[in-house]
Amino acid sequence: MSVEPVVIVGGATQWAGSYRGMADVLGRMSGAEVHVADVTPLDWAAGYFRGFGQLVFEVASAVDRALLGSGAKKVVLVGHSAGGLACRVFIGGEPPYGGRRYSGHRRVSALITLGTPHATPPQGRLAGPIGRINDLFPGALHGDSGLRYLSVAGSAVGGSSSNRVRRRYEGFVEDGKTEGDGVVPVGAALLPGSETLVLDGIHHNRRLGRWYGSDAEAVGRWWPEDLRPGGLLVGEAGA
Repeated sequence: MSVEPVVIVGGATQWAGSYRGMADVLGRMSGAEVHVADVTPLDWAAGYFRGFGQLVFEVASAVDRALLGSGAKKVVLVGHSAGGLACRVFIGGEPPYGGRRYSGHRRVSALITLGTPHATPPQGRLAGPIGRINDLFPGALHGDSGLRYLSVAGSAVGGSSSNRVRRRYEGFVEDGKTEGDGVVPVGAALLPGSETLVLDGIHHNRRLGRWYGSDAEAVGRWWPEDLRPGGLLVGEAGA
């Protein structure tokens, strides 16, 4: 029996090193090896012009390394912010994306997204890329096949608190006077068909305050009990 490794895919403004603390906590909490995909802000910037193929390649490479080193057959993906969108493309499905068909769902047991903007924005530069992902790979696409989806949203800052926060939220929803993690509103971060979890007092990133990966207490609020040592889904034992 092999404990399924964890692969973290970071957001558009974060370097892989930003997730070192979260990776350490997850390693202790899950009893698994934890890898961070080597995705950089430069990759994301290029992706808006050239497509996100390079991002998905880095996710695939991290999954390859994790499986090779562990002997397991599947990984648990953790996508923070836009990293959750890259995970959904890697998981893939029948329609091709960027001329290539992805089938990562065969190597993923669970996808956990943290503050990921899943909802198609009403307008703006993200409307096209996110809308395309939702058109090709809607909701918890492989849920019926056993792939677990958990989408986590932070609720720490109301859009009515300042014009800056309201405008951030209106990049993803029409009415920015709602609750969110300071960047992504709660409603946009909950993937249709997935398990959902809303965490009070959790911000989008460390620059804004206490965030999804701050420490063991924060991570423990969203990391599933059954993915901890002795849980039913560890190494598929008893499942």
